[in-house]
Amino acid sequence: MFHLPIKEFFYSSYRIHTEFSDETKTLKGAGTGFVLEIAPGVAWIITNRHVIDIDYRRKDAKYKNFKLSQFIITGRDPNDQEYSFYLHEDAEIFYHEDYENDVAIIRAHVYLVPGQRIHWHFTLSHLATKEIYQTILPFDWICYSGFPPTHDKLANRPIVRSGHIASDPRFDYSWDSDNRGQCVAYEGFSYEGSSGSPIFVPPRGIQGLPDTRHGYLIGINAGHIPVEHGVHSGISYFYKSTVILEIIEKNNLKEKLNN
Repeated sequence: MFHLPIKEFFYSSYRIHTEFSDETKTLKGAGTGFVLEIAPGVAWIITNRHVIDIDYRRKDAKYKNFKLSQFIITGRDPNDQEYSFYLHEDAEIFYHEDYENDVAIIRAHVYLVPGQRIHWHFTLSHLATKEIYQTILPFDWICYSGFPPTHDKLANRPIVRSGHIASDPRFDYSWDSDNRGQCVAYEGFSYEGSSGSPIFVPPRGIQGLPDTRHGYLIGINAGHIPVEHGVHSGISYFYKSTVILEIIEKNNLKEKLNN
C-alpha cells in the first residue's frame, strides 16, 4: 500500500532562472531546485550542475567562456505569496568529486536576511541513505515536483507528476555503456525546466508490518533518454540522494557550520 507524499511536497520545488554571459552575448536558462537545511540558519539550494554550469559535459568549446551572470530562485511562502531571491555574491558552490554526478549544492546565505521567509524545506532526515536504498525496488512509485514547460504559468506554480523506477536502484544506471555516475532510470517524462526537481518515494505499508517504509527524498531529476530525432523515449533519470550526502561529508559541511 502506497500513501500520498507529504502535503508540503508540492511547493518544495523552486523555479530557477539563470543567465550566462560572455563578452558578446547573454543566454537565458531555466530549471528547478529545492532547499535543504544542512545546518540551522542556512539555506542550501540543490539543483543539477548543468543548470548553473552551461559548459558542463560539453565535448565542444561552444560555451567555455560563458559565466553565470544571474541566478534567481522563486518559490511560495506558507501564505501562498510568491517571493524571489538572488544568489549571494559570496555563495559557495560544491560539486561531487565524480564529474559524472550532475548535482550542485549552493550555500545561498538567505536565511538570515531580515524579513525573509523560506517555505517548507527538506532536512537531512528526509534524505535516503545507502541503507534506505535497500528498501527501494524496481517499479517503486515515485513523484516529482517542478517547472517543465507545462507548469502553471498563470500563477507560476509547479506541477507534480509520478512515475516508476525502471532500473535496479541498487546499481548505477548507464544509457550508453559509459559511466554516468550514481543515477537511476525511471519511467516518466522529464523536460527542459524540470532539471533539478526533487524525486520523492512516498510512504509504503502500514506501521508495524513488514516492508513498511517512510517517505524519502531519493534523488534529483536530471534529464531524459532521447531516441531517434530527439523524440522522448519515456525513460528519464535522476541522481541518487547519496550523492548529496557524499558532497556534504567530503566537504565537512555539517561539521564546519556547527562549529
